[in-house]
Order: sequence, then C-alpha cells, then structure tokens
Amino acid sequence: MLVEDRDGRRGEIDGRGEWPAVLAEARTAIADIALITDADQAVTFVSSSFTAMTGYEPADMVGRNCRLLQGPGTDAGTPHQMREVLAAGEVFEGEILNYRKDGSAFWAALKIVPMRVGDSLEVTHYVSVQRDISNRVALLKQLEAQAVHDHVTGLPNRIAAERAVEEAVQRSPETDLTVAVGLIDLDDFRIVNNTLGHAAGDVVLQQWATRVLARLREGDVLARMGGDEFLLILGNIARATSDEDLPGILNRLHETVEEPFTVDGRQVRIGMSMGIALVPEDGTDSRSILRSTDEALYLAKGRRNDGVSWWETAAYAQSQSLLDSTTADAVGSRDAGMYRSALRSGNILVHFQPIVDLRDGSIALFEALARLELPGGRIAFPDEFLSHLSTENLRVLFDHVLDRALGLIAGWDRAGVPPNVAVNLPPEILHDRTLPALVGRMLHTHGIEPGRLGLELLESQTMVLETQRAALQELAGLGVRLAMDDLGSGYSSLQRLSSFPFSAIKLDRGLFMHVYDRPLETLSVMATLIQMGRDLEMTVVIEGLEDESLTEAATILGAPLGQGYYFAKPMDLEDCGRWADSFDPNLHRSSIRTPLGALAYHWQFARLAAPHPLELEHCPLTRFVRSIGTTSEAEPWHALQHSAQQMHPASSQYLIQWLTEQIHAPGPQNSQQEAHLESR
Repeated sequence: MLVEDRDGRRGEIDGRGEWPAVLAEARTAIADIALITDADQAVTFVSSSFTAMTGYEPADMVGRNCRLLQGPGTDAGTPHQMREVLAAGEVFEGEILNYRKDGSAFWAALKIVPMRVGDSLEVTHYVSVQRDISNRVALLKQLEAQAVHDHVTGLPNRIAAERAVEEAVQRSPETDLTVAVGLIDLDDFRIVNNTLGHAAGDVVLQQWATRVLARLREGDVLARMGGDEFLLILGNIARATSDEDLPGILNRLHETVEEPFTVDGRQVRIGMSMGIALVPEDGTDSRSILRSTDEALYLAKGRRNDGVSWWETAAYAQSQSLLDSTTADAVGSRDAGMYRSALRSGNILVHFQPIVDLRDGSIALFEALARLELPGGRIAFPDEFLSHLSTENLRVLFDHVLDRALGLIAGWDRAGVPPNVAVNLPPEILHDRTLPALVGRMLHTHGIEPGRLGLELLESQTMVLETQRAALQELAGLGVRLAMDDLGSGYSSLQRLSSFPFSAIKLDRGLFMHVYDRPLETLSVMATLIQMGRDLEMTVVIEGLEDESLTEAATILGAPLGQGYYFAKPMDLEDCGRWADSFDPNLHRSSIRTPLGALAYHWQFARLAAPHPLELEHCPLTRFVRSIGTTSEAEPWHALQHSAQQMHPASSQYLIQWLTEQIHAPGPQNSQQEAHLESR
C-alpha cells in the first residue's frame, strides 16, 4: 500500500522502505495508542503505554480479546453500546471502568477507530486509544459528593434535603404509613459562635449530628439546611398510632442536647426546637410541607422555655393561624383606614437613595422611595402600608412620587447636575391603560428625556396578564427604562425576564443575608446572577450593600451597579445635593481590604481552574495576605496560584479555607453591620 506525506513523498508500508520502522517508532512514541486488534477484535499490537497503564505485557494480550480488562462493577451498558457502534463500522468514544493485571480498578477514556487497510470495504482492524482518567473521575465524584453534602457535618445539604422531601411526597401514599418531616433549629447556638468562635461552633455541630444519627432508625434522614437549621425525615410511621409513636421517637432525639458538649475542655450547652409535618396530611408537595414545618417551628421557638415540649405540629400551627387571622383582620381594617387617610391628605414623603456605578464610582441614578406621615408624626414605610392600599390608592401614590422624581431631575438640570431617577411601579396599576400616556405627559411637562427615567416593577404573582404586558411595551416604546425589582424575593421567573421588556434587574438583599455564614455559596449566587444579566444584556443592580465587605466583593465579581447604606441612606431631596458634593467616587477603588473581598478575588479564578493573571508582586491579594500577619501558610498557597505551568487545586482549596476562616474570625473588619430596618 502506498502512502503520501504532506510534502508529496510517497512510500510503501508493506515491508519495503523506511515506513514500517517509522510507524513502529510512532506507535511507541504516541502514548495514547494502546491496542490494535484484527477484525475479530483479537489483539495484534500492544503499546508500552498500555503495559504501563494496565500491567499487561504483549504476551498477555496478543491473540486475546480486551474484554479481559472488564470485571465486577463494569457498567454493562457501556460494552453493549460499544459493540453496537463498532458493528456499524463507526468510531466509539466513551468512558469505561477497567481492571489492571493486579486487580486494581481504573477509569479509562476510550476511543476505538475502525480501519480498512488496503482496498477492503470491510473493517480489517481496530485502533484503540486510551487515557487513564481515574484522577479526573475521582475528582468529579468528590465534587458530586460535595455538591450534596455539608462540608462541616458531612450530612446531606439543603439540595439533598429538598430532593429527599420531594421523593417523600411523590411516593405513592401507603394506607397505613406516613412520613414525618421536621425542621430543627438549635437554640442558643449563635451564642457559641459569638463567644467561642466559628471553629468551636463547627465542633458542636459535628458532635450534635453524631448524637442524632446514633438515635435515628434505618431509612431516617438528617440533613443540614444551613447555619443551625436541620431537616429531619422520619419514614414508616404508622398512621393510626402516629400521635403515640412520634413522641417516643422525638423524646429520644432530645437526649442529644440534654448532656453538654465539650469544646477545647469547655462544656457548652444548647437546646433545640422543631416544627413537624406529616405527609400528606399537612401538605401534598415539598413546598407546602416545608412551609408547614416552618410555621410549626415558629410556634415551637416562641414557647421553648415553657418546658412542655421541644416540638410543635403543623396541624396545631394551622389552627392557631386561623385563630390569629380573625384578630388580625380587625386590626388590619383599622390600619388600612389610617394609611388611606394619610394618602388622601397628601401626607406623602419622597426620599431618594443613590445607586452607584461600581465600575467607576460615579452616581448612576437616584431611586425615589415613598413614605407616609401618620398622625403624631410617625413615618410609615412601604413594607408596612402597601398591602393595605387599593389599586386606586396605589395609582395616586405612584403619580405623586413620579411627579416629585421628575421634578428632582428638572431642578438638578438647572443646577448643572444631570442625575437619572427610578420610581417603583406597582404591578396592579398596569391594568389602567391610561398609565403610559400619563407617564408621557409628565415627561413632557418637566422637559425630561424618557431614557433618564427608570420604572422598577416589583416581582409579583400578578405579573401574568396580557394587559400588563401591553402597558409595559408601551412604556418601553416611550424610551423609559424598565427594571425587575427585588429579583429573588419570592416570585423569580426567567420566563418573565425574557417575556417582559426589562433592561435591568435588581437583586434582592435577602439573597446575600447569609454571606458571612456561607460566603462561598453567596458569592456563587451573586456571580451567577451577574453573569445571567450579561447573558440577557441587562444591567444588574446589587441591593443591600450595607458594609465595605459585601460592596468590595460585588465590585470584584463585576456587578455594574450597587445600592445600600454603605453609600447612603434614603434622604430628603434637600440632602441629595450635599451628599453628592461630598461623595468620594474612588471610595471603592482601593486595593483589597476585607477577607470577603479577598475570597471573591481568588474564587473568581479558582472556580474556572485558572491561575491568577498578574505577577505575584502586583497581585492585590498579595498585599492583603501580607497585611493579615499570619501568613506562614497562606503566602505559599497564594504564590502557587500564579504558576502558569500547572494548576494547584489543593493549595487553592487551602487558600479558600484560610480566607473563609478570616471571614469568620472575630474583629471589626468582619463584623456585619447592624440590620437596617428602614425598608422601601
């Protein structure tokens, strides 16, 4: 057979010339070529790399079928698929579990290529290319386990817990058996973290989990939902005697906190409270069951010092809720009249809070926020009064706030300062088809370009009707910017983002409230949503930037805009100018100053298995690590992240753990700011 090289030289591979020797050397040199077989798949050639990989010498393999590599545990589906593909004369690619000559297992990435030598139309040989991918598969298995397990206790995590609840409610209900789902909260655990530190708290969680697992029955599940909250699933509970059987099981579980825990020679005591629901008596889907357990837990914690019981049932919580709602209706009716009276009297205040461009530190716009002044001078915020207002009331409130906001732009324009503004738009008033025309008239009256006005639509279950969609389309047609507000507050829907004409999304502060307890998970959520905004070509605003740490992390992860008390509280119109004059646009542009910012910087590369791009001495993380002082371990771990030759996943993980410990360590730079209750 003649072959031709890329320079046009021809040669023979049938025994004459130099090609047989060249091919022999090539087969030896190319480590991935493992085997060559004939048409019957009997081995005719074994490479040195195959011998190194498996321990089988050529004498062990020649003339035999390579099925001898398969053993216990080999997925039967893969060899079956391989046979079908090869029988069709096509190339097979897949991953297969094989066994070495010494009996040890390894995963191989396998590619088998049919060959037709000479003029044959039939397959005459097969060339097998193999690579040992055991390390990669092991890592993937490890990552899969980490994805559904809590790294502190080793218990299933929230993802696995929610799956387990879903499975429990989807099983065909047994006539005589039920499943109990409990939500457990550890009482006084926060005191342990605050006084002894998070490391001590982790030890207590581990000891408590071990005690609980020792008291569970086969098939029961304990999972960590996050922080000091755990999910318990008790299966195979006799329906007829559940009221008698459950107390015995739960009393045994309470024994886990009746003896103190020992941490570094010190004794620590905690308690626990639980809300428990039955499937399907208290819910027929996972969401309703978890809501029932949460409501019952709230009651249990409210009376945890009465010494009666450490748990409460969802059935009792529901009966109390019905009783309370009767009283609440009477109180709500009185409050609604007070709020509507303030609205009719024109006692509407408008405060403004700046939104800052995190990319250059400039002021992007001001959000107009409504308040009501009540008798006696008390100021009511939207979370308090919005639910008591009718659609007509909401329209009056919107008209007033919009007029004030556009007046702000006009006044500042005359002063030579051109801000943009955003106004909250209640979804309920979108049914009024005169709304777009009103907005257009107000823009014209104040002489404002439409693009300088943003309307922020709060997520709501009511955002589904075509009339709302048509109104939003008309507003967008005016040139007004539309944003979905508080994404993640309860009704998130990617379908809404794509079907409504939004140009921006605002991420609800609740998404980041556990950033100091679960920093990696929070940073992952933030980065994912920022990337989603890029993919959808929408501007992303991070709400709730209350301190330097979270602001720095959001900036590092590429958030375009930010809003929160770190920059400014909502303020009167008169104070906006003074604040703008004193605002330092470079406030956030300094080098890394906080552990959370440092973790965000490293994690953005670690999640992609990418080295740090700057030289070590110019890396902002270098200055931060050295500033901490305890750098004997962290400095070399960080230095390895600047190696371009190979990745160092172990040192990267060590660095992540060290930075997380710095976040958890007590100190003024890590203390979370006092919660701000002035809601919008």
